[in-house]
Amino acid sequence: MAKRKWQVAGGGRNRASGEWRVMSRCYLPRAARYALLLLLGMGILLINACGGGGGLGPVAVLQGRVVMAGTGLPPNPAATVEAGGIRATTDTQEGSFRIAVPPTTTQLIVRAQGIPEPFTFQLPPLQAGQTYDLGNLYIGPEKVVVRGRIVDAITQSPVENAIVSLQGQRAQSDSNGRFTLNDVAYDPNGVHDPDGMVQRTGYLPQPFVVDQPPIQGEIELGDIPLLPETDDNPPNIPGNVQGIVQVPTESPIGTRIDIFSPPDAQFPSESVVITRQSGEFHLWLLLGNYKLKFTSASGNRHAERTITVTSLTPPLDLGVVRLE
Repeated sequence: MAKRKWQVAGGGRNRASGEWRVMSRCYLPRAARYALLLLLGMGILLINACGGGGGLGPVAVLQGRVVMAGTGLPPNPAATVEAGGIRATTDTQEGSFRIAVPPTTTQLIVRAQGIPEPFTFQLPPLQAGQTYDLGNLYIGPEKVVVRGRIVDAITQSPVENAIVSLQGQRAQSDSNGRFTLNDVAYDPNGVHDPDGMVQRTGYLPQPFVVDQPPIQGEIELGDIPLLPETDDNPPNIPGNVQGIVQVPTESPIGTRIDIFSPPDAQFPSESVVITRQSGEFHLWLLLGNYKLKFTSASGNRHAERTITVTSLTPPLDLGVVRLE
């Protein structure tokens, strides 16, 4: 009769020879194998329920570009972006970044080589599963504070809860229409004049330009008017301020009109170039006081007018403006 060999899971003894040997495979009862598969499946479901993302749970995605205030170019070497405990480096060609953060995140911090202090950017309220494009976030060798006031262009009353954005920074106007933007990047040697935007429900978006240097680290913009969406203005004409430029011995084409508001502003808020041989011009100006400086194409002849716009219609006619 043949001798039988008995084995146990994980090891065994050859009862015929009296020797012990370790088995190369482990044999489990069928019920135990089913239980193991069930536990594995529950583990997979648990991981999926957590949303992945390295254990972050539900996330919001932030994307944008980091650029230098003086040039508008991305930093090289790359900048470091940090938000909600997550870090990423920017692309050296475009300055772009993309990170997934907890929806409770409220700030984003940018650090870069050669920039003495990190820049902190306030984030809008985030929702899980949404992607937020932050646009261009500017950094630079200096920081300034930018202040101003948002007013209704028709009534001149302050506008509350307007969102003001400038170089990636955001602020909201208070009950007096006042706003303060902190950590705004500034480069005294730069060639880039930053432009911002004001938005408020019920009003048309209003761009603005910051072209004056800071005084003791601060820039005061004064009033920024918003035009109501429901208003019928601007009128159905090219503008509400008009006139005709005459330049002796020269063509009026190429004459530049620099618009200063208020009249004693150091830099113009806007410039217009005349393109008609007749010298006719039309400007669209909101209510307020302005100084208009006219300069011929040659730069040799000039004129100046100070005006007050008290109504959007009818047009204010300046008549003939003769450059001397």
